[in-house]
Amino acid sequence: MITEKNKKTFILKKLEDWNQVIKFMIPKLKPGMIIALSGPLGAGKTTFVQHLAKALGVKSTPRSPTFSLLRTYKVRAIHELPLRRLLHVDAYRIEHDHDLMPLNLEEELAEPGTIMALEWPENVKKWLTRQPNKKIFLKISIDKKGNRFISYSVIPAKAGI
Repeated sequence: MITEKNKKTFILKKLEDWNQVIKFMIPKLKPGMIIALSGPLGAGKTTFVQHLAKALGVKSTPRSPTFSLLRTYKVRAIHELPLRRLLHVDAYRIEHDHDLMPLNLEEELAEPGTIMALEWPENVKKWLTRQPNKKIFLKISIDKKGNRFISYSVIPAKAGI
């Protein structure tokens, strides 16, 4: 684990290692926050969301919203965080920022107690830059042995990306 102010790197060798990333992140989550998940296909973006949802007390196991683009999960109050909803957005098939308009993501994110996990943020960079909320970026890479390297960084509220 490499540490620097607002940056951290995790090395994951097995599926259970995602829990160290979740344990680190949970206390940092605040309503309105966006978690941007970047990495190649199969890197573990949806797996991260599944572990996050479980830690937040979501009853169902999140599935990739590649075709629906957005899935919403109710967060149970099993922790001290003021969170009520987890939005899971997959921008893989989004070609232009205006393709997000029908999802009303700004309104969804403004709902009290809501956080968003956004897969493929590079596809909606302009939209993401316009969002005034704090953003956590997780960049996932994989080596030849299948180990995952998770680069964690924070962009303060109202700062560009």
